[in-house]
Amino acid sequence: TNENDSKKKSKMKRNKISILLIGFYAGICVISDLAVKYYFKNKQKVETANLTTILIIFKIPFLIKPVYGLMLDFLPIFGYRKKSYLFICFFVNSLSWCIFLYLNEEYFYISIICLFFINVSLSFTTVIGSAIQVDLSKMYENEKSNIGEKTSQLMSEYFIIKSVGTLIPSYFKGHLIEKYSNDIIFVISTLISFFIIISGIILFEEKKTEESSENAASSALLNPEEETQQKESKTTQVLNLIKNKNVILLLSLIFILESTPFCNSSLFYYETNYLGLNPKDLGNIDFLSQISIIVVIYIYKRLCMNYSFKTITFFVRICTFALFSLLYMLIMRITKNYISDLHLITLIMTLQEGFHSLGKLPYWLLAIQFSPLNLEATTYSLSVFSSYLGNISSDFIEYLLVIVCNITKDNFQNLRILVLIENIINLVPMFIILCISNEFFAKNKEKPKEESEKEMVNIEEKKENKSIEDNEINNENK
Repeated sequence: TNENDSKKKSKMKRNKISILLIGFYAGICVISDLAVKYYFKNKQKVETANLTTILIIFKIPFLIKPVYGLMLDFLPIFGYRKKSYLFICFFVNSLSWCIFLYLNEEYFYISIICLFFINVSLSFTTVIGSAIQVDLSKMYENEKSNIGEKTSQLMSEYFIIKSVGTLIPSYFKGHLIEKYSNDIIFVISTLISFFIIISGIILFEEKKTEESSENAASSALLNPEEETQQKESKTTQVLNLIKNKNVILLLSLIFILESTPFCNSSLFYYETNYLGLNPKDLGNIDFLSQISIIVVIYIYKRLCMNYSFKTITFFVRICTFALFSLLYMLIMRITKNYISDLHLITLIMTLQEGFHSLGKLPYWLLAIQFSPLNLEATTYSLSVFSSYLGNISSDFIEYLLVIVCNITKDNFQNLRILVLIENIINLVPMFIILCISNEFFAKNKEKPKEESEKEMVNIEEKKENKSIEDNEINNENK
């Protein structure tokens, strides 16, 4: 028993390190974000609306995360559900960066394809990290630990290490663009992809042995309907998951909360072409934004865990409304005599990133707690799918507003109208959440002790029955 406990603790420790490496990679890989924007702005001469369209294309790989989750749950490669896919993600990412490095301005569409597959590998890697995270949460549950506390702690650590990873390139990427070319940053991004393969090596995952495969084959021969029943049961599990009212409500809620825009591409051109901010200034803004995210995660972990989902969401929306008002005052030049443009835009963007992260944390915790056994990757990737679908909806709304308001890379006359419209859209989710019962947010927050013990007994009984059946099959084969 002690030996099994030590092996289990070693597995949990290795998998936790693997999660943190994936989180760190997901953060540090943003070193290329600003360089990519300048690549399309300066080298490809892309307009504001077209840049928004390109950013939407780059979010499509994150939109199909449920497909990655299904692949992890049902299509293991060489007996591994996660390790093999991490190695494939590393190969795709590094190869795409190497091809992108040798392209010039004539290969516009090929550059988009390369960056698209880079985002495919990134999104797939984060799905693997989420699946490992959910697996660890289930281990805490099997140990009869406080599942809510352990899950929130694991999630907070993941977001913190991701923010720390983002913090490093956020400070240096502006300096690198000013001092060196974009190609240097793209070379660094290629080297950063090695974090993927390192996390795959550290990850502890039991391989499906030949003996277990032979037992399964023998079982299928002795009982021809078993294999078909297993496949049907998996399909039924997925269908039941999709039909679950609570899951549908959670996915709809995530989509609505992420669908509110915040002038992303319009502000990039406004900051660079009108306010005259340089890459170094934008890098400093990103750096401070990541610090605000870390501070917000720490505050949430220490002070906000006991506050309800509705309270946190209302607080975030009201604060975002105030930030939109400050942005409107900046565009109308009301504040030019009181505070510099650089300091005000830095304050707005820093607080916006912090409040946005604060609004995300409660529903990610809900997503983990709604994940059923054996469908962890699928459930969590569905939640991420809703999140990125909301992000694409947000970008599409901004795209339409940019066209209607006739905002270009040099014309910002109607930008104030865009800000006012988006400020109104920001308040809409508050009224939708009021219609949702408080019982939904309290559900699955903490499983009763008796219920957890019953689940453990059922799991142990199933394992014992399975081992007895396997022994009987082996004896009959002999």
